[in-house]
Amino acid sequence: MTAITIKALKEQQHIIQQQSESAGESTQSLPSLDEVEQILGYEFNNKRLLEEAFTHASLGLGFSNERLEYVGDSVLNLLFTKQQFFEYPDLPPGPLTRLRAANVDTEKLARAAVKHGLHRYLRHKKPLLKEQIRQFSEEIQRYPLHSNGLVDVPKALADLVESTIGAVFIDTNSLHVVWKVPISYTYFYLGRTFFIVRIWYVVICIILLLNTIIGV
Repeated sequence: MTAITIKALKEQQHIIQQQSESAGESTQSLPSLDEVEQILGYEFNNKRLLEEAFTHASLGLGFSNERLEYVGDSVLNLLFTKQQFFEYPDLPPGPLTRLRAANVDTEKLARAAVKHGLHRYLRHKKPLLKEQIRQFSEEIQRYPLHSNGLVDVPKALADLVESTIGAVFIDTNSLHVVWKVPISYTYFYLGRTFFIVRIWYVVICIILLLNTIIGV
C-alpha cells in the first residue's frame, strides 16, 4: 500500500470520526421528551412515534415529523368535522367549513403548542426558528384570541401540533383517545369563541352599513 493511499485512508477515518462525534454531541444536546407524555396526558406504546413527532427535518437524522404531520392534519379535520356536526345541528355546510378553518388555521395550532409548552421540546437545528418562537410567544399575549395576521407565526409550531396528534392516532388507532389529548379539545373551544366574535363583528358592520344607507 502506497504512502498516498495510507494518507488518504487516515484522512477519511478522521472525517468519519468527526462526523460521528458531531452526531453524538447533537443527540446529547436534544431536549428530553420525558415530560411531554405528562403534558399530553397520554403514554405512548411506541416511544419512537413520540420522538419522530418532535423531530424537525433540519436535525438531519434521516427521519422527521413531516409524515406524522400529514396524518395529524387529516385527523384534526375529521375530529372537528364530527364535533361541529353535533355541536351545531342547524348550521349549514358553509359556516361549518369556516368554523373548522378557524379552529385549524396555522396561528391557532401554533398557539396550542405554546399554551401547553410543547414548543420547548421541539428538536431542530435552526437558530432563527428559536428566535421566531420566542417572539411569537411574547406577541400573542397582546392578542388573546387571534392576531388576524398581525403576528408572524412559526409554521413549525403548527406542524408540531399536527405531528403530535398524528403520533397519538397512529399509536392508538382511536379518534376517541386523540380527542382527549389537551391540544385537541382546548383550541376547539377557543376557535369557536373566535368564530362567534367574528360573526358578531360582521353583524355589527352590516348594522352600521344599513344605518348609513337609511340615514342617507
